[in-house]
Amino acid sequence: MPDLIPRSLRRLPFSLNAFAILLLSALCFSAQDLPGKIRGYKVYKTKVNIVTSTEKTPNGSGENAFVKMGEPTMADVGLYGATIAVGAEIASGGQNGRVEFLMFHDFRVGGIPVEIEEYHEPFLIKKGETAALPKPIRVSISVFSVPKAVYQEWTGHRDEWEVTGTVFVFGKFKKMGFEFKRVIPVKINMTIKNPLFHS
Repeated sequence: MPDLIPRSLRRLPFSLNAFAILLLSALCFSAQDLPGKIRGYKVYKTKVNIVTSTEKTPNGSGENAFVKMGEPTMADVGLYGATIAVGAEIASGGQNGRVEFLMFHDFRVGGIPVEIEEYHEPFLIKKGETAALPKPIRVSISVFSVPKAVYQEWTGHRDEWEVTGTVFVFGKFKKMGFEFKRVIPVKINMTIKNPLFHS
């Protein structure tokens, strides 16, 4: 008896199974947590409260640490983009240590990708005290990231920017007389004033 089922259809269940496996693998991969170590520093998750320059600093809120972002200022503007400088203050709720460098991942301003170079300006933090960054963080916004008309509208006519991304804080922190190499991921999701609009 001739086989009335086309060969392509006979292979369909296998194809659907393979597709389902690939889809589940992709979902599992995207849902994976951070690795145990980054650049030799053990990943350590702790609750960090982010506040803007206009918000009050947390007091007695039980947070392990907080970061207070400074008012963004315009460092440079040219035909091909702009550079924004942003300062910050950092406080550790329960540990002393030394922040060695900062790394920035997947940062967007108003939904547009921006470039932020690694910050290599070490500074000390002490329990119960606030430490300011030695130098501002520099954020580069390129006109090549979006069409020029969109860039001009976005930089010149938006009163506020939504900022999202993750900062990885690399450092050596002391606890109970021991020193540990840790990297702390800090999620950023906040709104800041557009320094180009207000300049």
